[in-house]
Amino acid sequence: MVGAVTETGGAPASPSAVVLVRNTAVNDGRVLRAARVLERIGHRPVVLGVTSASDTAPAVTADGVRVLRLTPRSPFELIRRLGRRAPGRGGSPPRASTEGSAGPGWPSPLIRLHRLLRTLDYYRRAIGLIGAWRPSLVHCNDYNTMWVGAAARLLGSSVIYDAHELWPDRNQRTEPRWWLLLCEALFVRIADRVTTTSPGHAAVIARRYRVRPPQVIRNIPERLSPLPADPTREPGVIAYAGAVTTNRGLEQAIRSLPSVPPGIRLRAIGPVRAEYRARLVALARQLGVEARVEFAAPVPPDRVVGAIAFAELGLALIQPSCLSYALSLPNKVFEYVAAGLPILATDLPVLGPFVRDHGLGLLANPDDAEDLACKLEKLVQPETNHSYRTAVRRVRRELDWERESRALIAAYREAVPLRATEDACLTG
Repeated sequence: MVGAVTETGGAPASPSAVVLVRNTAVNDGRVLRAARVLERIGHRPVVLGVTSASDTAPAVTADGVRVLRLTPRSPFELIRRLGRRAPGRGGSPPRASTEGSAGPGWPSPLIRLHRLLRTLDYYRRAIGLIGAWRPSLVHCNDYNTMWVGAAARLLGSSVIYDAHELWPDRNQRTEPRWWLLLCEALFVRIADRVTTTSPGHAAVIARRYRVRPPQVIRNIPERLSPLPADPTREPGVIAYAGAVTTNRGLEQAIRSLPSVPPGIRLRAIGPVRAEYRARLVALARQLGVEARVEFAAPVPPDRVVGAIAFAELGLALIQPSCLSYALSLPNKVFEYVAAGLPILATDLPVLGPFVRDHGLGLLANPDDAEDLACKLEKLVQPETNHSYRTAVRRVRRELDWERESRALIAAYREAVPLRATEDACLTG
């Protein structure tokens, strides 16, 4: 979780552990929790992320965690910047391209080449730092950091591969699947230990690559404040927390609004691309419910629980558009529990049993607008809502990050002695 984010100087001299991630890191609760766990067990950790168009500081401190950020570049970067400054048709500036694209109107082969060159520059810079620091442990978050992990392994570091999702089977995948499978088969063997976020993902990785099942580390928030006995709520508000993107059930939730009482409205809290937001607004306008759909800016992980605590319930209407989604146990479920909210979720193989077995809420078929509307209306009824809130409070006491973090500590402590033993054998 992130409290204050402040700009700082460079990394501590020779960090003993590096946590790699290909985002700005300051809003990634899982990454920052990992760094705090490493510090707790005696390491000197640094998080190594990347800058973004809106967050360009090369070094910050996020809730006490030191974060360094690389800015990968390609030869197309200058052309892209000049293209943005050039006047568009009629003298107006051109529309800004999406992050990582070569520029407005560029052919897709050039965009792909631009992204490849940026990725290679990221690997070059990150591997250079690992070579200079020689940390004892490198924690790689997701597939897109694991070539750095492979180099770190050759340089003598222990490596944790933390698969947040099934990368070859994720939402909106663009790379060839056969290549991703081939690389991940190598990565799970290079890593000293593999961790993941869902038992469904762990089972697939173990079966697919014939390796030891990864250790499941669920995304449970930490440092929770006690819930008030009678929290202040905004009647009728249903909350969605997380990336506002496709296959998260947002279109389905909007389509259900005309069939429920007019006091029920949707509030989505999280990052959203302008074009996707426009699509959702157009859909809501077409259905006559535009005034009942709200978008709120993303908040740091430590503020998510407070930002959604006002709601009647939380939505986890994940669509099984890919295997990674179908078998996911998403962050938002644990955030809803932390906020004391009943949950309306899709009945998926992992998510469905978790909600049902713990009595956290109701399961719906998002593609059945009538079923979804019926479940929404039922969950906002005071008696039903109160009943599920009681169950959520009980489960909230059981879902404790201190307890969950023991598995991560065990993975770290297994990985480092294991690597030391292998080195001793090689030099003996």
